[in-house]
Amino acid sequence: MDKIYFGCVKSELEDYMTTLIWVNGIDLKDIIEEIEAEQFAKKGLDIGNGCYEGISFFIAFHNQSHFMCSTLKDYVYKNVHYTLFDYKYSGVPGDHSLACKITIGPEEIIWSDFKNFSKVIPFDLDYGNLRFRFSKKQYCEAIDLITNNRQENMFA
Repeated sequence: MDKIYFGCVKSELEDYMTTLIWVNGIDLKDIIEEIEAEQFAKKGLDIGNGCYEGISFFIAFHNQSHFMCSTLKDYVYKNVHYTLFDYKYSGVPGDHSLACKITIGPEEIIWSDFKNFSKVIPFDLDYGNLRFRFSKKQYCEAIDLITNNRQENMFA
């Protein structure tokens, strides 16, 4: 099983907090950007890393329960893909959003079928078989830790 942890940090562009996601101790943005960078290079595009920003912390944890699939419709694609990151240079949902399918079972939660719903990139990005399996108990504990702002999970 994979392990998930959440954090928050001030947006680089606006005056609000954004969500950070770590899977197995690695920033999920780093995993995604490494996969994408290789594809951009093959297409001759010089796009540097760091183009993603987590969704609003308020939407993810306090106003909604985003990572438990209860969220604003602007952050859901095709009724099964939930936004993990938005393009930080616009902040407009859908400009360049990285999303995945979140499946909630009785014992585990699975993130799979990663997609970039981009209006910016003229081709589809391939995330291969990227998939994470989380113990539902650990996943819910990670949400509880960050929702209640306990120091153990405030990395930023």
